[in-house]
Amino acid sequence: MLIKRMSKIFQLALIMSLLLPVMACAEKEAVSAAPSASETRAAPKRKVFRENIQYTELFSPAPTSVDPGKVEVVEMFWYGCPHCFRLEPELQKWAKSKPADIELVRIPGVLNPAWKLGARVFYAAQTLGKLDDLHEALFQAIHEQHRQLRNEDAVIRFVESQGVDGKAFRDAMHSMAVDTKVARAEELARLYGVTGVPALVVGGKYRVLSNGVKSYEEMFEVVDFLADKVREEAKAERN
Repeated sequence: MLIKRMSKIFQLALIMSLLLPVMACAEKEAVSAAPSASETRAAPKRKVFRENIQYTELFSPAPTSVDPGKVEVVEMFWYGCPHCFRLEPELQKWAKSKPADIELVRIPGVLNPAWKLGARVFYAAQTLGKLDDLHEALFQAIHEQHRQLRNEDAVIRFVESQGVDGKAFRDAMHSMAVDTKVARAEELARLYGVTGVPALVVGGKYRVLSNGVKSYEEMFEVVDFLADKVREEAKAERN
């Protein structure tokens, strides 16, 4: 009787000894199959762009107009530029999804005397609080409707057709405030080293090289890359 009982205990122990490694292996495989927390949180890597290929560092930093902790992204443009017109939809798309610490600043390019008219138009519209109404309309008038807005009178007729007071607009175009802003835009173009538009400048330190990118969309990928670079440099300076 005792022998039979011991025999059953021995058999049960043998079965358990065979099952334990199988159970342990199954548990180990279940843990290994589950992704780690770091794997589930891993974000796709952002593209890396190269200096003097997709962007260049300015000879010396240019002044910015944003608050500390913000990253300034300047778009320098000219209303008569077809490339600027084609960039506009991509710019607006990017602006809607950009990080909160990035501030977009539009500056009219003044690369020659003829472009000063466009700069005055931009700053007059801004002064009167009409920029949102007129900015895109000006691009469309020139590039889709083929309107010739090459002199002041033509511009005044156009803004009046958009419901803006012509006399107030003309006065704003020739105000001291607009004179100052146009002069500053001209100086910034020089500091940025801009020779053509559209031009995108990040943090007053880096300019996107448009001939080094494949598309307008990629231009803004470079902008995001440079914004990260500006943030990292600012953090290093604080430390």
